[in-house]
Amino acid sequence: MDLSVLIEQIAAQDWIEWTGLITGVIYVILATYEKPSCWLFGIISSAAIAWKSFFEYKLMADGFLQAFYIIMGLIGLWQWVIGRTGNNPKAIVTSPLMYHVIAVASCLILSDPLSYFLVEYLGAKYGYLDTVFTLGSIWATILLVRKDLHNWIYWIVLDFMLIFLYFVSQAYLFSALFVIYTVISFVAYRQWSHSKRHGEHGVYSTESTEHTRRKQL
Repeated sequence: MDLSVLIEQIAAQDWIEWTGLITGVIYVILATYEKPSCWLFGIISSAAIAWKSFFEYKLMADGFLQAFYIIMGLIGLWQWVIGRTGNNPKAIVTSPLMYHVIAVASCLILSDPLSYFLVEYLGAKYGYLDTVFTLGSIWATILLVRKDLHNWIYWIVLDFMLIFLYFVSQAYLFSALFVIYTVISFVAYRQWSHSKRHGEHGVYSTESTEHTRRKQL
């Protein structure tokens, strides 16, 4: 890696890009600890990146993805707030394996016609790969809104792949950013797994105590 290229890319970032990058990292960190406020930072980050994607980079699929993130950010904030039980955050859930099989297969199949449309009519620079990442990210975001534990597995895979995509494109700053995202997503998966187990054990203990009390009566 040419460090001079990385330094140039850092220097070339304007305030919109730095806003998108910094708030994006804050968003993922707060999501790791199940904070509903994460969605506010996610909305800000998506708005900044969408502007750059549409008007400078011509990454149309990514631009539409960021617009989708803004909408999902509002829904996610609402879902995580109303899903709280007292002082406890919205419960972490998991989806059946078949849901994931159907979702992944749909992303791979739909990416071909959608990539053609984006390249031919919207001037997108990248085709199939860009669209696969877009559809995969949409599904992962839906799972995140639901607080599905497995959303982090999708983000680990997607972010890891983007590390290499940006690296071979000599977009070293973004490659480094997605290294950070990959690490945070891995930590988040472990954190949520622990929280889910702790929550389940808490419910089990409560039920067991009530059962014992009734038996004694």
